[in-house]
Amino acid sequence: SFVRKTYYDTMYIHYFVKGEKIRINQVTSEGLLQQSFLVDLKKDKVIAVDDEKKMYKVLALSEKSAFQKNNHLVIKKTENFREVNGVKCYQWRVRDRSSNSEIAYWVTQKNLDFMNELFSLLSRTDRIYKFFSQIPGQTGYFPVLSVERTLLRKERQRILVEKIDRKNVSESLFNIPSSYVEISP
Repeated sequence: SFVRKTYYDTMYIHYFVKGEKIRINQVTSEGLLQQSFLVDLKKDKVIAVDDEKKMYKVLALSEKSAFQKNNHLVIKKTENFREVNGVKCYQWRVRDRSSNSEIAYWVTQKNLDFMNELFSLLSRTDRIYKFFSQIPGQTGYFPVLSVERTLLRKERQRILVEKIDRKNVSESLFNIPSSYVEISP
């Protein structure tokens, strides 16, 4: 479970993982399910699901080759460390002048295999994932806290891991009910 805070709102993001399948639920600060995504890492496929309207849409993702390394990134793996939610984390910073961004990742060595693949897939949709997936040697590390700022230090967003629970997850979480209607592009 993650909490994502921006200047405008707070969103809670819950990941449910079973093998190569991941369900991502985005919940508002009022506790309302805003959106869900079904991710199949094996097929590089993401489906947006709207449970309220009983609709879904297969998202068109750019090809991996379209997201080549950004040569303008300045990456610093510092020796700075701090405790985040009881876990010792080291700071890695990524700066990109062209997007007026600097992201500080507080990482720990925790091998959550699915996260590297998920970040690679999500890197086509969000700068925080894109920058992290371009850090050399990031396999086997996990960002417990990510803070994106402008180059003038104004915070844009913050993503914090609240908790990680290991428990059995029902296969039904990863299926779209037959009554749902697909939205065409």
